[in-house]
Amino acid sequence: MYISDVEALTEFRYSNICHKQVFRIGDTNLQQSIRNHMKKCQKNGWKIMKKVILEKYAKPFVPHILSNKTYNYLLANNLTHLFKPTRYYITYDIETLEKKVNEKFGDSSQVTATLIPYTIASTVKLSSGIHSCYYDIRTEDFLDKRLKQVFEEAKQVKKDNKYIDETIPQYYEVPVIRFNSAKFDASILFKNLKSKDWTISKYLGQNTIAKQIIVKHQSSSIQLRFVDFKIYSMQHKLKDAEKYFGNGQYKKGRFPHEFINTNNYMNQLNKCEPFPIEAFDNKLRNKKLSEVKYKEYLVEAAKHKSRWDYLKHYNILDTRVLTEPIDYLIELMFKYKVDMLGNISMSQCSNAIKYSMANNGFNINGDQNCESTDKSIEITQNYWRAKVHSYIEQNSKKGRDSSNNVTIDDQDYFKEKFKNQRCHMCNVRFTWKIRPTLDRIDNSKDHQKDNVIPCCLYCNVCKANRDERQMKLKVQLKKYALFKQLPMTLTSDEGFQLLRKGIIGGISNVMHRYNIAGETRINHFEFDQENKCVHSIDSDNVITHVVQLDFHSQYPSVMSGESNALNPYTNHIIYMPAQLIEKIADQDRCKALIYDTNRFSNDPLVVDKMLIFVAEIKGHVDEKCLNEVIY
Repeated sequence: MYISDVEALTEFRYSNICHKQVFRIGDTNLQQSIRNHMKKCQKNGWKIMKKVILEKYAKPFVPHILSNKTYNYLLANNLTHLFKPTRYYITYDIETLEKKVNEKFGDSSQVTATLIPYTIASTVKLSSGIHSCYYDIRTEDFLDKRLKQVFEEAKQVKKDNKYIDETIPQYYEVPVIRFNSAKFDASILFKNLKSKDWTISKYLGQNTIAKQIIVKHQSSSIQLRFVDFKIYSMQHKLKDAEKYFGNGQYKKGRFPHEFINTNNYMNQLNKCEPFPIEAFDNKLRNKKLSEVKYKEYLVEAAKHKSRWDYLKHYNILDTRVLTEPIDYLIELMFKYKVDMLGNISMSQCSNAIKYSMANNGFNINGDQNCESTDKSIEITQNYWRAKVHSYIEQNSKKGRDSSNNVTIDDQDYFKEKFKNQRCHMCNVRFTWKIRPTLDRIDNSKDHQKDNVIPCCLYCNVCKANRDERQMKLKVQLKKYALFKQLPMTLTSDEGFQLLRKGIIGGISNVMHRYNIAGETRINHFEFDQENKCVHSIDSDNVITHVVQLDFHSQYPSVMSGESNALNPYTNHIIYMPAQLIEKIADQDRCKALIYDTNRFSNDPLVVDKMLIFVAEIKGHVDEKCLNEVIY
């Protein structure tokens, strides 16, 4: 189908220059927004320039803790035994009829058919058990009535998911889940999600695919979070999810979807006899129902008085089948302290699990001190002057008096303090990588000489005016990450740009390759000097053995700690890099790292002391010689 007027259909206008920026047509400031975008777009050569905002200070990357406010709070307060996943939710399913329209919109656009909802079923999972409900087109405004009932049922779901102690930070949105709803059910239900009683408060996704929709009731505090189960699973069919994650209690039924349409649904569904086997023919896939499967359908259909009753059973069954895979995945991820329904995608869940496993030895009360070998800091006059001005600025913003603040003349006094003392929170020694600042003892007073104590920048930011236990958690997480050499966030834009160059491709580069031993030819690259392009040429040689899949720089994090005989470095083990330490431009130091024979050592004690590095080498190869260096 070709759409000639995208704006009329989507109610959004796209930039006709970069074709990426979008504007809502109904926005009263539409023209001003377009003009501002045009100015910015023109400066960047008609391209959207993505600016990466990096952390000011390196922080440990522990998404399963820091991205979950509930687990974060419980861990900080030694209450992790109280942590529980979101186990209670609502599933739903909508059945639709195809209505032939064949309407033309202009000379180039035509809609051949639309989908009309005619039944909706849902199952509510509570601590007391599950129950289901069903509405169909024979009831006036059946979708709105079902939504109204869902809001009522969501009150008990919310109550069952709540912690008894209400001081524990928690999520109150009630998950409403459907299989493959992102493209179909969400769009059908979308117009019913806005009314005088409830409205859409958040929308995540594209115009045609809704990843998440949060609907808030106007008079109550209930919020429904509509999500597609497929964001947590790779299964493309409900029966596949049932097969791999179900326990066998429910089996997906059969229904002749193509046989029922807007012209015959009332007549056909009012009948009492089962559907004939021909009704199950799938013309789209050119498939027919087998005799064995049809007999299974007849056994099930005999339990119901009419086809309407069987449709009700089929519709409800789909919602119950879905509960088994959901429950299985919830418990699977909870083993790693990850709340599946508290995340918005499978990748987010897997990311949290990966770093949960990397930090599984963390103890908030443990001793994780890691002594730095760097030289102690000796603060310069410029550094101290900048700190003094920053303290004055802080007091000014908070309305505090700065007349008794530390001054530039105090440099020698604090120079000795920073050199001989440690951070009073994490006990770290001050270096140029771990820089010092002054923490106020009494936060109601200004930065007086007798009211300040040495502190590292990270701990000072963690403390601020936050809870002492939350501060301790963040400090201990960083100490553990440094002690175990675990990943930390980047702070250097220069370092980011260097590392970003090595991140290319994606999972499709691996999954879409076709390598069969004895069949696939080994190819090589050739540079076409005339057309300025590189061709992949099949050679006469055939692959005899497939050793392993090819990986690029995004994959070592997944395989970290795994042995790989093809890796000659670090005792044949792939390591995931931790904290970015520094950029080295001195050629002698670079050569010393590159030619260090310890890189090939098989001694784990030697390997543990080695640095992982990225070498950037600038060179030039003449076009005439390119075919000698590419393969």
